[in-house]
Amino acid sequence: MDNRAEISRILADVGLRHWGVAAFADTLPLLECRAKSRLPQNAKSVIVCLLGYYAGERAHNISRYAWARDYHVLAEELLDPAVARMRAIWPAQEFSFFTDNSPIREVTAARLAGLGFVGNNGLLINPVYGTYHFIAEIVTDLWLEPSIPLESGCGECRRCLDACPAGALSPSGVDKSRCRSHITQKKGELTDWETEQVRKGGLAWGCDICNDVCPHNHPPCKTDLAAFCRDLRGMIQEEDLPQLVQERAFGYRGVKVLQRNLRIIKRKASGGGPDTGE
Repeated sequence: MDNRAEISRILADVGLRHWGVAAFADTLPLLECRAKSRLPQNAKSVIVCLLGYYAGERAHNISRYAWARDYHVLAEELLDPAVARMRAIWPAQEFSFFTDNSPIREVTAARLAGLGFVGNNGLLINPVYGTYHFIAEIVTDLWLEPSIPLESGCGECRRCLDACPAGALSPSGVDKSRCRSHITQKKGELTDWETEQVRKGGLAWGCDICNDVCPHNHPPCKTDLAAFCRDLRGMIQEEDLPQLVQERAFGYRGVKVLQRNLRIIKRKASGGGPDTGE
């Protein structure tokens, strides 16, 4: 049996056509997280999959990646049946899938799996999806020939470095403390500077500027995964939050953080007391 060809058929059947393989040993060191306990004991291969999420344009006050239902749930709906088939075909092997909450350094693994290169914005840039994708991986003790990494990079391009309004991006890496997306996810009281960044950004969750300016996103490739095109919500309001936090990617932060951010972006000017999001 050609293991890679069989893997390709299984993934294609659930709609995942952009994938590659990294040797597990090359993805080390692992990240510390509770999901680490689910790794196969003698892991050999990491099957890395990209899930495109770009679904066109619409009015929005949250980042594009959060318009559809929680991508963790959508990824599970795709990967769970794929992994079930792999276990049926290779009953002596172990398979475990992860996305986001993963012990695998996902961007590194995706680069090793030949799915793209790491951009100046710290994101994986894929030849098809650009940066508009999620990364998921299936770790297995089945040996699969690793893919060949792409020999590419940003070259002289500085568009995201120059466009980042808060100075979070530099040639040496990403300063999360200055990243507007990171700031919108912080709990508790924001500093005056952080509050102003949220207000100027105009998004109650996330920031898309480094995606917007990346030449690899022009023109953007619309996802062919139907789940990421259904039940889209680009605009959120306070009265909708109790329901939305149950089904959207921002739900893990709870209602108060989103309420704080919505109130900030509705104000015409910063000030008026501290903003809290316990």
